[in-house]
Amino acid sequence: MSKIGIETTQNVQLNFPLASVGERIAAYLLDSLFMGVFAMFIFMIFAVLGEPYVFILLLTIPILVYTLVFETFMNGQTPGKRIMKIKVCRVDGDSPAFWHYLIRWMFRLVDISLTNGVAAILTIVIGEKGQRIGDILAKTTVVKTNHTVKLTHTILSEVPDNYQLVFPESRKIVDKDVELFKKVIQQLKTMDDHVEKLTFGLKARGKVMQQLGIKTEMPPEQFFQTLIDDFNFLHKNI
Repeated sequence: MSKIGIETTQNVQLNFPLASVGERIAAYLLDSLFMGVFAMFIFMIFAVLGEPYVFILLLTIPILVYTLVFETFMNGQTPGKRIMKIKVCRVDGDSPAFWHYLIRWMFRLVDISLTNGVAAILTIVIGEKGQRIGDILAKTTVVKTNHTVKLTHTILSEVPDNYQLVFPESRKIVDKDVELFKKVIQQLKTMDDHVEKLTFGLKARGKVMQQLGIKTEMPPEQFFQTLIDDFNFLHKNI
C-alpha cells in the first residue's frame, strides 16, 4: 500500500495511505453517475414545463461546480469520494482551505476534461505523492479515510478535578498542536514494529520538546497524552 509521509507544521512526520488510482477513478465514475441522474431529473422537469434555455442553465452550473462545492462543504469529499472512503488533504497535514479546492477544480479541465483523465492518471502514477497537476499546484493529495488517523470529535476532553499540571510549558500549546498530539498517539498505537515505533515516538517527542522547551524522559505516548491533559486542564480553568 502506497503511503505519503506528511510533514506537519510542527515538523513531525505522519504516514497516510494514499488513495489508489482505481479508487479515485471509481469515485469519479460514481460522481458522474450522480450528475447524470441529476441531469435526467432536471431534463424531465423542464421537458414538461417547456423551458429549454432555463434547463440548460440550471443543468450546466451545478454540474460545473459539483466537485468544488462538495469538496468545500464536505471536508475534502464528494459523494463519490465518501463512498470510496477517500478524501483530499494537504501535504503539510493541515486541512485544505477553499482556495486549495479551487485550484484543484480549475485544473480538472487539464487533468480530466481535455485529456480524458490521461494527464491525471499519468501524474498520479509517476509521482510519489499521488498527485495530479491540480494537486501539485494546490499542494494537496488524496488519502484513504478508513485507514487514516482518526481524531475525537472535539479538542477538549474531561480531566479529573484533582488533576495537577505536569508541564507548565503546556501554556504554549494551541488547538492545532493538540490535533497533532492525538494523531501521533493514534499512529503509535497502529505501529507493530517496536523499533520503528520507538524511533518514531522518540523523534516526535524530541521535536515537540524542543518546540515547547520541555525536558523529560517520559515515554512518547505518555508524553503526548500528558500534553493533551495539560491543555484540557488549562482551558478548563480559564
